[in-house]
Amino acid sequence: MADTDVNAGTLTVTITEALAVGHDVVADERDFAQTMTHTFASIANVSKRILKLANTNLTTIASFGSAESVGVFKRADVKYIRVTNLDGTAALQVGLDDGASDAGYTSLAPATSIMYTGTTVEGGNDGETLDAATALKVLGVAGHQVEVFIASV
Repeated sequence: MADTDVNAGTLTVTITEALAVGHDVVADERDFAQTMTHTFASIANVSKRILKLANTNLTTIASFGSAESVGVFKRADVKYIRVTNLDGTAALQVGLDDGASDAGYTSLAPATSIMYTGTTVEGGNDGETLDAATALKVLGVAGHQVEVFIASV
């Protein structure tokens, strides 16, 4: 019988920033380009999907728990999350929520992405205690399209 196991791989994420600031004197021009590469080893599970928000309500787009089950990612195994706002004009609110007292949301500009490398969140302003997130949530306009990519071991 043929081997049908999925073999884990390494996810490589590269962020490239390119900026050259001109000057009247060419010798005084400044280059602020930078490339950052991060690798995530042993990735064997990947979920990538595009969602269309039904309304303007806060919407759970991924759930996390202490064990993997249908529709739930095992929190400790999640290594990388990317959310991309596919809308060309409207901002998207996106964040991690612990389902109790803490959540951290940010505004994601049109046609941009945000990345998370873990599933902890702190809603207070002291930043001392990070709580285990139970959900990744978004808030946008009706018909808003969102892409979510989650990689785990």
